[in-house]
Amino acid sequence: MDFRKEPVPVTLTSVTAFFRQIARKSKSVLLSVPLKLKILGLALALILLFGAVTIYKVQAALSENFDAFLREESRFVATELSYQSHDYLLINDLYGLTQTLRNTVQNRPDLRYVFVRNSAGQVVAHTFEGGFPADLLEKGPGLSPQGSGPKLLRTNEGRIWEATAGISNGNEGAVVVGVKGDSLHRQIGAITGSLARTTLLVAVFGVLLSLGLTWIITRPVTKLLEATQGVRRGDYSVRLAPSESQDELGKLMEGFNAMVCSLASADRARLEKEQLQRDFLHRVMAGQEGERKRIARELHDQTGQALASVMVDLKMLENAKDEGETHQSISRLRKAITEEMEAIHNLAVALRPSVLDDLGLVPAVEMLVRGFINRHSIPVELTIIGFAEKRPDACTETCIYRIVQEALSNVARHAKATAVSVLLEWRGEKIRGVIEDNGIGFAPELVDAKAKLGVLGMRERVQLLQGTFRIESSPGEGAMLVFEMPDKAGVCHEH
Repeated sequence: MDFRKEPVPVTLTSVTAFFRQIARKSKSVLLSVPLKLKILGLALALILLFGAVTIYKVQAALSENFDAFLREESRFVATELSYQSHDYLLINDLYGLTQTLRNTVQNRPDLRYVFVRNSAGQVVAHTFEGGFPADLLEKGPGLSPQGSGPKLLRTNEGRIWEATAGISNGNEGAVVVGVKGDSLHRQIGAITGSLARTTLLVAVFGVLLSLGLTWIITRPVTKLLEATQGVRRGDYSVRLAPSESQDELGKLMEGFNAMVCSLASADRARLEKEQLQRDFLHRVMAGQEGERKRIARELHDQTGQALASVMVDLKMLENAKDEGETHQSISRLRKAITEEMEAIHNLAVALRPSVLDDLGLVPAVEMLVRGFINRHSIPVELTIIGFAEKRPDACTETCIYRIVQEALSNVARHAKATAVSVLLEWRGEKIRGVIEDNGIGFAPELVDAKAKLGVLGMRERVQLLQGTFRIESSPGEGAMLVFEMPDKAGVCHEH
């Protein structure tokens, strides 16, 4: 068996996934870099990129122009020396020709070499020290006696432009000139170095300028970050000093101060609401305990005494000697039991009227209004619309009943009203209620928080059923309570 693993082929999908992973990591690293370094890096990268591109373009343009200049210079020198070489070859003065060629090379620093060939192709004069290089004739193109245009040679000394000019139209030989242009290349290097130094100076200046700009930008951002961290810890007293600039950062600082003010106000409202909720919960618990004490006291004092009286009457009935005493004991028993049944009924109604569960909201509210009129002698105009032969959700009935009960109780305790109106209207899937009195009224914003607990309870009941609740009042003009809620609660625990 061969257990060698075959190589996994590299697919386009794997390569793409690899580069995407690198891009995500690079993005993560860049996002984690501080803002100061981002601004400095961006400025420095732009300056260096601009400098590198400028140096490259300038060097390329200079090299192209210098190459054109060297081509023309090689052609011009070759043509000029071809005319001079004619006279020396006529008199066969090879020494004078050699000196002329060397003087020309010395006077023109761009020339690398010059040599002259006769009509047979033999080199009769040249400017090389130590002998003529034999391989030059093999490398050099365009060696016909008639001459040729400049050609570029690549030698161990670098690039050389070589031009050939015929002597007497090539009949007596040719002059070959090689131009290297070391001085011109040195000039290109000097210009490039100057540009590089200038780019470096600009980069240093750009970094210094970026440092100043970074300080201007990041200083308010740093203060904003510190203030944000303070707000995150719950300190809403943090404020930023007004910025002198009117740019985006200045507006951002103004917006931050406005936001902190709003958060502080919302936090105060939240704390106040939580305090009201705690007070309301304590009052509810205290009310429950007080109600239990009252029920226990009434059961002990009233119901217990009534049962004890019944026991006495039963004992007397048991010991009755004639029919008259028996009738008297039975009458006393009937009266005591009737009174006790009425007391228990009133106690049950005060806790939760059974008519609310048995007959519904409308009879319960009607009974509540009649009891209110009998107890306080204040006329109540009750208007009920849209409840014919239908009942809302049990939670909705309880909520509306308790709101009307609490509102009438507040009217009796505080309003000093002489007339009250109660409106309940069922339209569509909404039930709307309006309870209005002509009492002394009040300023809602001036009412003590603890006095709002009854109102808070009504508001909480309505909001639990996704309804709306408001109170409108002013001193001397009575008060109006308005609520609206769905006829069916989203979640009802009274079923």
